[in-house]
Amino acid sequence: MYRLSAQDNGLYFFYDRPDVKRCQFCRALLSKWEEELACIPIVKPPKYDESYSYDGVLVVTGRFREVVEAKGITGLEFRPLQGQVFAARSSMSVQFDAVRRGTRCIKRCDTCGQYESVVGATPIYLLSGETIPKRGFVRTDLEFGSSDEKSPK
Repeated sequence: MYRLSAQDNGLYFFYDRPDVKRCQFCRALLSKWEEELACIPIVKPPKYDESYSYDGVLVVTGRFREVVEAKGITGLEFRPLQGQVFAARSSMSVQFDAVRRGTRCIKRCDTCGQYESVVGATPIYLLSGETIPKRGFVRTDLEFGSSDEKSPK
C-alpha cells in the first residue's frame, strides 16, 4: 500500500466564494466535492505533478493523469481545471476505523451535523474486511483536518 502525499500549491478553491453551499450556522462547506472548481483561475502551472490546495483539493498535471492511465491504475476521477490541470479524487471509499485509531471529532454543528475538526488519521486503521485494490486509489470515508481544508486520507 502506498500513500500519496503532496506539497501545498498556494491555491484556494472555496475561500471567500459566495456561490458555494455552506451551513448557515457554522459556515461549513456542505457539498465540497460537488462544487464548481473550474472557475478558479490558475495563473501558472503548479510546480509539482501533484499538489494540494489549502482547502484540500488534489491538483494534478496532465502528465500525472497520463501515467495513471497508462499504468492501468484505477479509482481516480479527474475534473478539468483552468491551466490544463485537473482536480483528482478517488472514486472508491473505504471505511476508516476511528474508534481503534482514537480519532477525535471536535465541535459538532447541531444544524448541519458536520465537525469543525477531525483529528487523528495516522497511522491509518481501516475497519476489518476493508480492502484496497492492488493497482488502485481509495480514500477514507472520513475527512480529516479543520474547516475547509478537510480531506480524506
